[in-house]
Amino acid sequence: MAQRIEGTIEVDVPVAKAYDYWKNLENLPKFMSNVEDVTMTGPSASHWKVKGPLGTSVEFDAKTTQNRENEAIGWNTEGGDVETSGQVRFQEVTPNRTRIEVQMNWADPPGGKVGEVVTGMFAGPKTMFEQDLRNFKDIIEGSATPEEVQERAAAANAHSGAVGFLTSGAGLALLGGGFVLWLLLRGRGGSSSGKKSRIIFEF
Repeated sequence: MAQRIEGTIEVDVPVAKAYDYWKNLENLPKFMSNVEDVTMTGPSASHWKVKGPLGTSVEFDAKTTQNRENEAIGWNTEGGDVETSGQVRFQEVTPNRTRIEVQMNWADPPGGKVGEVVTGMFAGPKTMFEQDLRNFKDIIEGSATPEEVQERAAAANAHSGAVGFLTSGAGLALLGGGFVLWLLLRGRGGSSSGKKSRIIFEF
């Protein structure tokens, strides 16, 4: 099923600076949480590695289909099991402020339906996409380094992963089993020694 995500953000840099950073597709992993690596394999060809479900990765080749200086960049996948395309448009608001409009489309999410479900457990694609744009703004404006952005993205993913697990069927079963065990141990401790027991969940 084809899906589309659109987003807009304004950054306080000249349009040429925003365009130059984005046209180098190898910069995308610095601010896009699901993109692990982009390698240019030719003047308009690139190889992508993106995160799939349950710690897997999906790789595909893409071709730059549009490249108008300080105006727009577009790309499409070529062959493979994943069909994606994207376009970024740049508009000068003032000499030092740029409006960026991004559109991304995909026909087959990494991992198919399973990947779509797993991705939805942790965070909606729209939410992740909006965070990616904020990451780009922080980097291009100089308020955060790519390393800082990646560190906070890793922390956010770890937290959302823990929450996702704890609210899943397996996580709830584990918590329920632990609670029952605690009740049994508490009952045994209360009848023999009168000592109180406690259980602590950390994530």
